[in-house]
Amino acid sequence: MTKKTLKICAGASSGGHMNQLLKLLEHTASWPQQPAFYVTTLDELTPLLSERGLVYVVGECNRRHPLRALRTFFRCSRIAIKERPDVVITTGSMPLALFCLTAKMFSTKIVWIDSVANIERFSMSGRLVRHFADLFLTQWPELAKNDSKAEYVGAIL
Repeated sequence: MTKKTLKICAGASSGGHMNQLLKLLEHTASWPQQPAFYVTTLDELTPLLSERGLVYVVGECNRRHPLRALRTFFRCSRIAIKERPDVVITTGSMPLALFCLTAKMFSTKIVWIDSVANIERFSMSGRLVRHFADLFLTQWPELAKNDSKAEYVGAIL
């Protein structure tokens, strides 16, 4: 019997979210296999990630710019339809929450790792995704204690 190869998507926006994702990617022993593709928000990150595989750039957005968010949602939808990942692993941000939402429509498993910067409560994107994530991780044990959907397994430092 052969093991099924998973189509893994790893994604993060620029800055701290990407730094945390890259830290996770360094620990290849903890990955069942390398991601098949990456989703990020800025073209400047493409050279860094393209060494590892295919990269999609969806653009930045936030709740203050609903038209940008809508454009990002459609970009995310096109990628999810084309790639049909089995699993999305992300350290978050609004654009990646939109990607998770569209990928979930195709029964994709979602692993959301909320940012270490969120000490007192989950990020706004995390609060959205935690309702449909298959695994929702926080990097603060205190937050996991107060939420039955969140788990704490350590911090990415």
